[in-house]
Amino acid sequence: MKMRKLSCLLSIASLFACATSAYAASGPRAISYKEASAFERSLLARPVVPPVPPADLFLQPANKTESCKLPTSKSQFDRPNLRAYWDGECQNGFAFGLGRSIAISDTHHVEEITIHDGKGGNWSAPLVSYDFVNHMVTYSVGGSNFPSWTELAERMEIPVNGFSAFQTLRVADEQGNHYLIQSSAFNPTRRFLFLQNYDAMMLRFYDDSAAPMVNKSPIIFFAETVDEKTNTRGDVIVSRYANGTVEQLKLVNGNAELVRLPTTYTRHLQEKYQEIVTATANASATLQSAQQIEREYLYKACNGKSSVPGLDQADFMKICTWRDQFKEPYALASANYQRQLENLLQKADNAEQQQQIQQQIAIQQYLVQQQRNQPAWNDPGPADGQPQQQTQVELSTAPGANKVICDTVGTITICRPFTPPPRLD
Repeated sequence: MKMRKLSCLLSIASLFACATSAYAASGPRAISYKEASAFERSLLARPVVPPVPPADLFLQPANKTESCKLPTSKSQFDRPNLRAYWDGECQNGFAFGLGRSIAISDTHHVEEITIHDGKGGNWSAPLVSYDFVNHMVTYSVGGSNFPSWTELAERMEIPVNGFSAFQTLRVADEQGNHYLIQSSAFNPTRRFLFLQNYDAMMLRFYDDSAAPMVNKSPIIFFAETVDEKTNTRGDVIVSRYANGTVEQLKLVNGNAELVRLPTTYTRHLQEKYQEIVTATANASATLQSAQQIEREYLYKACNGKSSVPGLDQADFMKICTWRDQFKEPYALASANYQRQLENLLQKADNAEQQQQIQQQIAIQQYLVQQQRNQPAWNDPGPADGQPQQQTQVELSTAPGANKVICDTVGTITICRPFTPPPRLD
């Protein structure tokens, strides 16, 4: 095999454009588990300092005359010309109960719907954060103890090449492990990340198996180890092609060598991938409490009768209509993506490929329908205030086809194929 053919695997940007290649006729060199896991073990052997809970910092809301300490962060505390508001109650000199904190400075505008305990803490409380400058919405719920928490963040972008909506689901446990799934509404590629031992080491999986394939050459799954601190890639890379071919590579002095990994190591990678899937499986249920306080708060705040003394009414009501600006670009991007899928459908040359592409079209049609069913994108919920259940829908385009699971948390809908982890040996 020519090295120039392998070199494309060294660039993430060109990863999915690389053509498939077979093992050399003489067979690759077999390496031991010790050699395969050397980079990973070196990262985990580093001394780590567990994070400490953030320092207690407070602001006095500009709209409160009584003492009403409102928790804040250092990054926010240092903002120029910072003004803070709290439209909830106060108790024992602290913010208390369900409400929204509004922080505006010369450089940022962040609002948080949460429940304060009147003691200046409450790590486990549900929280919904709106970052108006960076076009982000985050749903989060703290675990029983710091630093465990669950969050789902969506970031909207309107670059020159079209609208994008990126979602990141993160679950952190008390042992310093983070499990992430990153996806986009208009890109079938998903990234599964496992950060171990307080971010000392990262296992990164690229899953493109949901992409419609009109040929069998693209890479559909990719696994590697990364030094998260320096973003340095490890020396073992595993990739699987649409035709079932698996390449196992080892980087030696910048050169890629085909090797044969021990099954103990490929099984280790598969187990870590499954660990991410398992750790994030119940995230939607965990985040329902954040979804619920958002519905209850918006129902109260967006009735046209509420205000905060000293805060411009347009700023107070911004949370009620902010998402409307993304409705049209979202619909245009969705329609464009469906056209791309339909063009691939015409190019597909067999029934299996056509079925897979039809499945992707079904997902996008469901997403568009979800937006049509939420005309304001942030509908505060039913008038009677009864909780709505988190939505989970299974789509299947044909008997025997892989299921597609769609979860809705608040205003964010994520669809993903329900497939077992791919074999890496």
